[in-house]
Amino acid sequence: MPKISKNASVILSLVCCGIGFLGLIAIAVLLPFALPKGNGGPYDGQYIGRMLPMSYLMLVPVGVADGFLVKLLLLVRKRQVFTDKAVSCLRTISWCCFLEAGLCVLSAILYFRIHLALFFVAGFLGLVLRVVKNVIEEAVALKAENDFTI
Repeated sequence: MPKISKNASVILSLVCCGIGFLGLIAIAVLLPFALPKGNGGPYDGQYIGRMLPMSYLMLVPVGVADGFLVKLLLLVRKRQVFTDKAVSCLRTISWCCFLEAGLCVLSAILYFRIHLALFFVAGFLGLVLRVVKNVIEEAVALKAENDFTI
């Protein structure tokens, strides 16, 4: 598999985060037009009126996580990976994933059963990020200990 330089990888990741954020904005603008319309059936106006705020609410943790992902990538670019700031970014991103998982469960109960799959994905991603955060946090502690030893 081809390998790109560290700097190019960080820049590519930052560009992808920017594209992702623009995608969130596009979804927010187009969301009222994307929801199903109905004539008094299960997708009547009252149902849509309740579903729209929930859909917007589900975009918030994703946007926050994207912002902290950019912050983390900027720390990587400055070679400040094993710092408390990086651990804090990972912690925030993982909590955003868990919040999104909770919103997906609520949305699945109220509206779309398919959001149960999103619940699993967001929850699992949050769990993976917690493990990575714990590893980086331990590395920060080891680095601090080694700095004091020398």
